[in-house]
Amino acid sequence: MRPSVLVPIAVLFLLSGFVTIDVRADENGTGTEDPPTTTQQSEGKVAPIEDAEFRENIGGNDQDPEVQLQEIERRRKQRDSLFRLSPVRPVHDAADTWHGKLYDKTHIKLGTSVHHLFQWLSESLPGTDDWGTATDMDITATWDLTNRGKPTQGGLTLHLETRWNWGTTGPMGLGAPSLGMLQNTGNTFDQYAPAMIIRNLYWQMGGPGSKWALRLGKVTIDGILGTTRHLTPNTSCLTFACTGAFAIGLPDSALGAVGVWHFSDRVKLLASIHDANGNRYDFGDISAGDFFTALDFGIKLAPKSKNAGFSKATIWHNDGTSDGRPINGSTGKEGWGYYLLHEQGLSKDGNFVAIFKWGQAFDGSAYFDRQASASFLYYDPDFFGSISNDATGISLNWVDPSAEGSRYESNVEIWYRFPFFPSLDTTFSYMAIINPALDPDNNFASAFSFRLVAVF
Repeated sequence: MRPSVLVPIAVLFLLSGFVTIDVRADENGTGTEDPPTTTQQSEGKVAPIEDAEFRENIGGNDQDPEVQLQEIERRRKQRDSLFRLSPVRPVHDAADTWHGKLYDKTHIKLGTSVHHLFQWLSESLPGTDDWGTATDMDITATWDLTNRGKPTQGGLTLHLETRWNWGTTGPMGLGAPSLGMLQNTGNTFDQYAPAMIIRNLYWQMGGPGSKWALRLGKVTIDGILGTTRHLTPNTSCLTFACTGAFAIGLPDSALGAVGVWHFSDRVKLLASIHDANGNRYDFGDISAGDFFTALDFGIKLAPKSKNAGFSKATIWHNDGTSDGRPINGSTGKEGWGYYLLHEQGLSKDGNFVAIFKWGQAFDGSAYFDRQASASFLYYDPDFFGSISNDATGISLNWVDPSAEGSRYESNVEIWYRFPFFPSLDTTFSYMAIINPALDPDNNFASAFSFRLVAVF
């Protein structure tokens, strides 16, 4: 049978299994409740997640609300920085206190993350901009409603995203128009109209400590499939090839379902089904009957540290859009493909990580027909003795775009991130663009970027 038939059948079968699970048998994987180990747990609250216990239940990188809230909580606690005394420290302290009181009274976890990017290109096509700056702000709230403090906890998540430019072209609008570059130079950094949208709105059951999780509602699948928490446009690389998986015909934020089952701490299987006509500005058109489906198998191969990530193999199918127009990673055509991601820790402390990706789409159904990348990250590199919680990395990316008249395109990204103040990360990055896909007359260009990320 073709994958176009196998994938939807397998996805529906797997998701139906999640719904019929006896949740009582999954309190701690043995059929009994976890004994309270902290004051918070005994009072029905969920204990904060330590870095070493980062659990990737559904989300992939911090474009997904589940991962984003964990990252915000981690950065709130982070106090080491280049300058220990922050001019906005009273604001952060007041926000931390307020968030604690909010959860005590309402069981709502709330986080805000603000990301700003300034970017300059070494050259641009005639009549186009060679620099731009934009801000991307995420407000994420999860309301814990059922089985609070237990692995089978259920809750409602709302994720609002706001993007605006500062009187210029947004960096994400520089790539193709200014360079003819299809991997883009500033993923996520361009204005919305209207400025604020509902990017995610869903119900989720199951969380860290649970063998399973099920998510229903408006979901942004491109923050889940083919991603890793190490590669994100907020603090590391900026191109589509490095941060995402656009050799998958990904729909936009859409109504759908995602389910995951952890066979063990090292093996999991995820399934998803979504409206192929999804649109981040509204709730799509699920009545048209066009769907995107995927199966994603994850395994930790030779993990060297407790917080090692999953390697993943994904097979997907997209029915195409009802009007045949492209949206997000989908070209609007029906097709299928596969995607492979291998994440490998290279040190026992988990600070040195390598990530390799390869994806292939068939029938011209995805933004890239083929995509490959190799990335290496080093946390706490000890470049400067007084700075901790910093990170550096390099990513080599190559794509074969599906756009007619395009050519193979490559780039190399190098970045260094460090906390300037507590709760304020700063990232400097350089990108070498080789053979922009849509400009055969240009073989090389550079992009220089400066980013700030603050959390509240």
